Amino acid sequence: LAFALTGVVLGTALVETLGARTPGRIGEAVGVWQDLPAHTAVLLSLPAAALLFIGAATGLAAWRAGRVPAVPALRSADPAGGRMPTLARRALGLGVPPAAVLGWHAAFGRRSRSLSSVARLALPILLITVALSAWSTLDSLQGRAGQNGPAAGLTARAAEGMKDHEVRAVLDADPRVAAVHPGVEVAALVPGQTGTIALRGLGSRTAPYPFSPAEGRAPHGPDEAVAGQGLLDLLDIRVGDWVRMTVGGRPQILHIVGRVIEPENAGRVVTTDLDTLRERDPSLEPAFYQLRLRPGADTEAVSTRLAGALDGRLDVARAAGSAEGLAPARAVVMGLVAVLALIGLTELLTVIGASVRERERDLLALKAMGLTPRQVTSMIVTSAALTALAASVAGTAFG
Repeated sequence: LAFALTGVVLGTALVETLGARTPGRIGEAVGVWQDLPAHTAVLLSLPAAALLFIGAATGLAAWRAGRVPAVPALRSADPAGGRMPTLARRALGLGVPPAAVLGWHAAFGRRSRSLSSVARLALPILLITVALSAWSTLDSLQGRAGQNGPAAGLTARAAEGMKDHEVRAVLDADPRVAAVHPGVEVAALVPGQTGTIALRGLGSRTAPYPFSPAEGRAPHGPDEAVAGQGLLDLLDIRVGDWVRMTVGGRPQILHIVGRVIEPENAGRVVTTDLDTLRERDPSLEPAFYQLRLRPGADTEAVSTRLAGALDGRLDVARAAGSAEGLAPARAVVMGLVAVLALIGLTELLTVIGASVRERERDLLALKAMGLTPRQVTSMIVTSAALTALAASVAGTAFG
């Protein structure tokens, strides 16, 4: 209980002092949590619950230890691992080193305990495999950011009351802007869902937006669209299906011809061209403009010039890519792998220590039979290595 209380107090103090300074969204969440009314209650109840759980588990083990009789019972005449199997005896007859055979027998002689050791060691390896898979996904996403990211370099939003032709005149006049794609985003309802999804009209049929689909193709015909993975999962559809939605009381049916990497709105976004949306609602006006710059154009310089062209009534910002904001996730994955590796190493040392303690008398008997200290060491190392190998294979396969 003293160790548990010390750990709980230190953990709570670290969360209170350094939690809000953690980079990324974790630090932001802790900072917001500290301002909530229930902060004090949670801060006290969670450590108290952890302390009670540790105390109960330790108390149960201590109660069982207190019931051990003062005079220990005689050990069974049979060895703890049971008789040596026929395969092991044949291996000894074929000249396999005794340390290797005895190490294998020590690792897998008792099935229940062997499976328990392998399972406990395989769990952190499984989680490490999942974490490394997430790391490789981040690497792949950042490596392909130029292919799956936005084709536009800047996003321009005009102040309320400005006309489309006024904004287009300024944007088209800049020689460093290669193309201007007007866009609008509206909320849409889909059958069977209580929430809304984002329906985006971007570009036109004569000047389509240059999508980079991760699957399928870009839309280039009437009623064709691309969607994010979140929308496909929400509606349980695939590329090639048709989806029906309602926009402002008007039905809209779109053919999903491609899947794009969509970081906004949890991927629940479907994008078509602006002309398709205007067929149902001719009054739609562009709410923003995606600007494609010419090769070598300075993004900051173009943004500053365009923002000052209309006396500050044009807000120009850099287009966010799908791979941006992943640096905190990398740090979290790295920390998770380090913690899991420490847990796995601790579990392996625990397995080795328990095996040596359980077979202490057996080791003395083996020494009396002629095994050298080096052979005894090799037997223990072989047993631990085989257990770790089985756990690694199982954990990696399931992970």
